[in-house]
Amino acid sequence: ENMGVLQSVANHDPDVDAIYRLHSHLPLHFPQTKPAGDAGAVVAVPAHTMAPYNAQATLWGKDALWGLLLPISVHGRVSDIWRGYFTQRLMWMVGKQLAFTEPIVQQIRNPHSYLADFQSEQPLYLRAGPLIEWLLNWEPSHEADIARSAEELVIALYEIGIVEIEDVKLQQAWLHDLATMGYRFPHRR
Repeated sequence: ENMGVLQSVANHDPDVDAIYRLHSHLPLHFPQTKPAGDAGAVVAVPAHTMAPYNAQATLWGKDALWGLLLPISVHGRVSDIWRGYFTQRLMWMVGKQLAFTEPIVQQIRNPHSYLADFQSEQPLYLRAGPLIEWLLNWEPSHEADIARSAEELVIALYEIGIVEIEDVKLQQAWLHDLATMGYRFPHRR
């Protein structure tokens, strides 16, 4: 009921960072309490706690649909993680949470350079801690609905150098398009 986003972990070659891949053994298989493909245990991340999640094997509830937009001014290895942190901060305002569930997918990746991934992920290693601290302290204007709060947040993220102006413009267009289509943004709680 309070779930905004449900992230399934992936078996075999999950979306972990390059540091893990460079020093740990793959494939990785998570324990399951139910047969493959059935919904198993779900663990909700409490409000005011952040956890990274990605864009793969992720289900979005209607009340979190506004959070689907990925930043375009950062590397793809960073984009979904940043979006996850931004969205979690905003979901708390509407009483929604991120949750993780047992694997419903097995991921087989194409061979690629883990060192190149490591280079691309530098912002995650160097800026995630300060970004999370900043997000935990960020407050939208009191009268802002979730759409206005999402716009305020991306503008603030631009002002502190996390995203570029392209993301501000894209977020504004995305929110406008959702409203034009008749999407009902959830109310703040």
